[in-house]
Amino acid sequence: MGVSSQVRVRLESRTSGNECCRFLARHRRAGPGPRFGFALRNYCSDKLSEGMLASADPSRKPTSPKGRSFNSWLKNVDLKMIADQVGTPVFIYSEAQLRRNLGRVRSAAQAAGLGERVELYVPFFPNSNPHVLRPLQELGVGLLLQLPGEYEILRQFGFDRFIVSPGHVADEEITFWSRTGHPTFLSSVGEVEYALRSKAPTISVRVDSLDSGKPGVKIGELERLTRLLREYDRELECFEVYCGSGNSRDEMIGIIETMFRIFNDHFPSARSVNFAGGHGFAYEEWDESAKHFDWHEYFQALAETARRKDIPPHVRFLFEPARDVLADTAVLLLGVKREVISNPVSSLVPTDGSRMLMPSAQLRDRRHNIVFFDADMAELTGESSTSAALRGRTILRNDYILPGEYPVPAGVDARSYVAIFDVGAYCATQHMEFLNVPPPAEVLVDVDGAAHLITSRGDDLDKWRNLLFGRKKLS
Repeated sequence: MGVSSQVRVRLESRTSGNECCRFLARHRRAGPGPRFGFALRNYCSDKLSEGMLASADPSRKPTSPKGRSFNSWLKNVDLKMIADQVGTPVFIYSEAQLRRNLGRVRSAAQAAGLGERVELYVPFFPNSNPHVLRPLQELGVGLLLQLPGEYEILRQFGFDRFIVSPGHVADEEITFWSRTGHPTFLSSVGEVEYALRSKAPTISVRVDSLDSGKPGVKIGELERLTRLLREYDRELECFEVYCGSGNSRDEMIGIIETMFRIFNDHFPSARSVNFAGGHGFAYEEWDESAKHFDWHEYFQALAETARRKDIPPHVRFLFEPARDVLADTAVLLLGVKREVISNPVSSLVPTDGSRMLMPSAQLRDRRHNIVFFDADMAELTGESSTSAALRGRTILRNDYILPGEYPVPAGVDARSYVAIFDVGAYCATQHMEFLNVPPPAEVLVDVDGAAHLITSRGDDLDKWRNLLFGRKKLS
């Protein structure tokens, strides 16, 4: 009998999430090696997803007083139940916030008279959990892909609306994407030439307007590209322009002029223009209106510039918003493991987290907002007694989850928790296996307030999930 079958037989009568958790804890190191643990985890994950979180007591209410968390979607989430049943660290997502963010963008386009011309394609790699992104299917929002594996997993989850921006790739991959029929933004003249020779159904290109190291046809190559298209008697479906990330509203409005100049000078018959992403998001702000990109003013400027530049009304405008629609849909909940440690060098809040859970926070020096909770998940709102850095669980000298120090309110102890806000983009998806830190669980709170486990926690042996126990000779 195989390992998975053994696990299923031993667990077939254990149908509740709590029973699976207890069984997993007792038998984590049981069985014939790590494969037993992986099969056991997967089976338990199925059982947990079937109802462990959804079966929480509906009469239970969040216990937080009116602190910072009360002004966010977190106020309606039973954090205590999630921490008790799933443990920490855990990423918690809000479906309602994702829908609200997309609705804000759509409403701004509609108000500017662009409702029928604007199409949204959220990049998959900033948050690669199909469960989190499922509302996009209902809302008519597509996804931006870069790898064939992304396409395969999303098709399994029923997604079918894509654009593709793969970077520099081999001819075989261009053929793969051509067969899917989805618009694919090619990044060099040579790749476009292959697509033309192989009679790809549509031709789209990515333009690097900054002449940076990013994949993309450079500004100085556009004349050569237009000659190539004429040689094959083909028209461009769409062009995308990379203009950097974290741009302000005024910077993005300025980019509109660049886009339409490229359109009029080089590709006046293109059916659509992809303005890509790069929309700024203010992580340091608490107020929702202050942290988000000003789509209302931006779309008003886009509509006015399109009229002034005589852009034909049938030309569609594509956007790839990432941080603005994803960032504030999630928090990372960590457990505090000791009281604040103060020594002559520094003050630390020891947690069960790690910078490996979301490494770009340190890399990009992002100051995410945080909130501390007591053991019952009541927000600690008292005066700060000290400032301290959030320390990760490993021995690495620089294992700090966020850059710098944060005020720590009185009452933080080994039973407390800390929530890191605005981690819905470029966080969980960036988990690194360095230091053998397993990935956290992920929980989705649906629009009705029910919590669902959508990704099981990596166990202690997760780093070695693909390790062969015997060497396999190659011949």
